[in-house]
Amino acid sequence: MRSRRAAGNVGLASGPRFAETLAAMIDMSFRVLVDELAAKTPTPGGGAAAALTACMGAALVQMVLRFSRGRKGNEAREAALAGAEELLQDHLQRLLPTAERDCRSFDLVSAAYKMPKETEAQQAIRQRAIEEAMVGAMVVPEELLCMVRDVFRAVSGVVDAVPKNIISDLASGAALLGAAADGALLNVRINAAYLKNRDLAGKAVDRVRGVRQEIQAQQSAITAAVEKLLA
Repeated sequence: MRSRRAAGNVGLASGPRFAETLAAMIDMSFRVLVDELAAKTPTPGGGAAAALTACMGAALVQMVLRFSRGRKGNEAREAALAGAEELLQDHLQRLLPTAERDCRSFDLVSAAYKMPKETEAQQAIRQRAIEEAMVGAMVVPEELLCMVRDVFRAVSGVVDAVPKNIISDLASGAALLGAAADGALLNVRINAAYLKNRDLAGKAVDRVRGVRQEIQAQQSAITAAVEKLLA
């Protein structure tokens, strides 16, 4: 499994992960985090990267809302903007630990694959552990998709209150959130592809595709509004 370096340290490490003694990714310096993602180790991987990208996207949208409040011409929208800002703050707090949760869930998959398989009994136990771990590893990216959808929902009613000089920041935040959703969808699909229970796998993929479609519609609406202002 993957060993997490202490925040601020330089260089790669190996060995067992001990969550109680290792720095959470959200608390690492950016340089260390980039090294972690680039290392030849199972985690952090695409799921964690998607979660961190969602955090950046949500934070950027939060900044846009804060600059939109208290502006001349937005007096009638102040309550709506304040409500959206409060919602986004809650969503961002829920997003922050998602990268760490994704790593921990996939570490269980790695551990299951390392279980002994010399006997038929061991093979059966190992296969069951892999299946259960794969199902568990699908939970976090599905939740991430739903959180990204909730961020878009929170801001959808106040897009027209964002001033032109920061509309590009709104579009950039939406693009980051969209990229996070794509990554999360792919992570559900790759885990579902290895499940023996094809009915469970199919239902999970159908659910996340439905959420992704809603996200795409919300993102497209923001893109259209931005293009109209920048034309």
